[in-house]
Amino acid sequence: MEKGAKIMARMLLIACLLGLGVILFNPDYRQLFHLIRKGTPAEAAIWQSNLKYYPAVGATPEEDPRAK
Repeated sequence: MEKGAKIMARMLLIACLLGLGVILFNPDYRQLFHLIRKGTPAEAAIWQSNLKYYPAVGATPEEDPRAK
């Protein structure tokens, strides 16, 4: 059982390091990270492109086209 917990902890650590690497080396994700810290993620280029591809992202229930 301890071996399984160590493996899971190692996998979680690797996933966190990969995520940190993406934020550090990709300027769009770095911008998104800074805007999230400022409380305005909707200004990020990634956020805007996601709105084009996934229209329900960030939509309020009144704006959600599936709600009609």
